[in-house]
Amino acid sequence: MNLIQNIFSVFRQNKKIGIALGGGVARGIAHIGVLKVLKKHKIPIDFLAGTSSGALIGSLFSAGMEPDAMEAAAHRLGWFRFVRIIMSRHGAASTDEIKNFIIKNVGNIKFSELQIPFAAVASDLRTGEEVVLREGSVADAVAASCSVPGVFCPVKKDPYLLIDGGLVNNVPTSVVKSMGADFVVAVDVVPAKPLKDELKNAFQNFGRMFDLAQKKLSEEGRRLSDVLIEPDIPQDIWHIDVDKSARLIKVGEEAAESRILEIKAKLFL
Repeated sequence: MNLIQNIFSVFRQNKKIGIALGGGVARGIAHIGVLKVLKKHKIPIDFLAGTSSGALIGSLFSAGMEPDAMEAAAHRLGWFRFVRIIMSRHGAASTDEIKNFIIKNVGNIKFSELQIPFAAVASDLRTGEEVVLREGSVADAVAASCSVPGVFCPVKKDPYLLIDGGLVNNVPTSVVKSMGADFVVAVDVVPAKPLKDELKNAFQNFGRMFDLAQKKLSEEGRRLSDVLIEPDIPQDIWHIDVDKSARLIKVGEEAAESRILEIKAKLFL
């Protein structure tokens, strides 16, 4: 090994690499495609943080679940198998099925048992502050991070009343950096392009409004990243379209492949 190779080897060893997976409800399935590509190209991952659906996918990966197995699970997933309707005064659905999905696939594990250090980002409904979850039950933390207000009931975790982390930090690059990463690949699955077609109904109007707000909330996370991956989410895939997992995973793979040379160059891999 020559001198230059020795220098690059030392540089690589000193770099701690983190992945920040953003929220986006069903569009978060695209994260599976990104992780497939990172694993295929043997990109080491030292830390991982996720918000909302990014927390769900990130927790499974951090627990050791292979992306191919996640893909198979996503193809079997149906919205009404993932949501248990309860019609409480605090929300229409319980987060129990989210917790059950985690437990079914990787067990009822604690953060201390994960293979990769992981954090789930939630919001405190009482104060509006970010809450980073890194202790206790992984399933409980992910459920809190995914608890979209108005749909899911908030999750009580004293002294907090937790809801979806996308309201405070939708692309949690800052969280991964605080965990110890000095090189962060961030993945933003909220569509960025102007709409080509007219919106069809009030649900899509609300969804588009939510996307635009989240894009604003993602600006810091995007800016702080060393490499930003943005899957090209088709306009006809909306927040609850979990049945379109194959297309979402494909665009995730394509977006990651388009950045893989940049990642390798910056890491001297």
